[in-house]
Amino acid sequence: MVTGGVFQHLHQHHPLLSQTQGYFSFENETSSISVPPSISSLFKHLDSKNFSLVKASSKKNNSITPKNIAVVFSGGPAPGGHNTIVAIADYCEGIHTLYGVKNGPGGLLKGDLTALSLSNCLPYINTGGFDLLGTDRTKIKTEEQFKQVQHIVSRFSLDGIIIIGGDDSNTNAIFLADVLKPLNCHVIGIPKTIDGDLRFPPYLPISFGFDTAVSLYASLVKNLIKDTESIHKYWHFVKLMGRHAGFITEAVDQKASPLLSFYGEIAQHHQWTLPYIINRITDLIISRSQAHKPYGVICLSEGLFEWLPDLKALIHELNHKTKLTPSRLSSQERSLFNSLPSYIQKQLLLDTDSHGNIQLSRIETERCIMDMVQASLTQRSPDTPFHAIPHFYGYEGRCSTPTHFDASLCAHLGYIAASLIDNHLTGIMATCTGFSSSDALYGLPIAPLLHIEQRHGKKIAVIKKSIITFE
Repeated sequence: MVTGGVFQHLHQHHPLLSQTQGYFSFENETSSISVPPSISSLFKHLDSKNFSLVKASSKKNNSITPKNIAVVFSGGPAPGGHNTIVAIADYCEGIHTLYGVKNGPGGLLKGDLTALSLSNCLPYINTGGFDLLGTDRTKIKTEEQFKQVQHIVSRFSLDGIIIIGGDDSNTNAIFLADVLKPLNCHVIGIPKTIDGDLRFPPYLPISFGFDTAVSLYASLVKNLIKDTESIHKYWHFVKLMGRHAGFITEAVDQKASPLLSFYGEIAQHHQWTLPYIINRITDLIISRSQAHKPYGVICLSEGLFEWLPDLKALIHELNHKTKLTPSRLSSQERSLFNSLPSYIQKQLLLDTDSHGNIQLSRIETERCIMDMVQASLTQRSPDTPFHAIPHFYGYEGRCSTPTHFDASLCAHLGYIAASLIDNHLTGIMATCTGFSSSDALYGLPIAPLLHIEQRHGKKIAVIKKSIITFE
């Protein structure tokens, strides 16, 4: 169903959507996906059916009955999110009642739901941000919170909840699915994160938002490169968002071609230390200065320090101390800590994030490396000119206007998610592998993506983040 041809172009891209008008059926797909007993035993009500991969078929679903469906943004914004809601509203128009949850999972706990229609969602099509509804980072994980959600489900007679979020949000989704299954309320996730670390190839090749963020950051880096080539001055040290994985930095490196790029996985692969990186950058600056090119752009991933072997142990200790003070460190790590610039020491001791980890986004990696390079040049080649400027490209990419890829991907995911609820499926994510007739639309079970991780000193099940791997 495409009211007024809102997504006519999308249906032309994918014949299956055109044939079924979004109301497709799903069939079990043979796959090697499995769920270990240590994970499956965590769920009281979900069973093997909820742990199986399903694929959309060309057969139309003729058993649709009116439902009450709620949709909620969770976590940080990512470009394209509004298109998922427009697609869901388009799907529901005239058949289902759609509610939007205001201000994220916290709004779900409060019962802050508002009726949505296609007409009041359409103005947000192809726009960035999550401002149609708002979002937050509330984690729904306690028994009391689960009871609150059960009360809201009963109060609004909800048959389904669609959670648009990243790894933590989709972890919440499967535990909610388990709790709400006795109420016949189905929970579906839609994968988003600009970091690009929510993947499960081949069924989940990429989350939405990544393509837009990379395009924006690459454009900004290209602008800096062109500026340096125009005025023959300045070294720009650019930190790029990516709390854990280096997907953004790797992709920007490929698209923009800065002189050097450092991200965690490649540093770990080659066992690069902080002194090695400083020396490599220093060598480059000296050699380019001798060639009368005292300028350039260097990119660094946000989470780089966490991967360097000489800093990894220090950060690990800080992450697992109940109180972050240097005196609680081992002598070796305390010595390394004391060797860092004073402002980096202070930033390492800031309050931890919601996972109990050091907030690397608040650590000025780019400035630290820039200052250490300056010190290295002073020692090795004091006459070499060095005019440096630090940058952090992160939040600029979260609410950008989506690229055509993300706009189309999000519309696909919205239709898939709503149709999964109509097929009485729960505890899975809406995914697709592309927009051509040979690509597939899936319901990917969340359980196989889970692993046991330690947070705040406790072992919990969460979706495992993807990282760049090397053969």
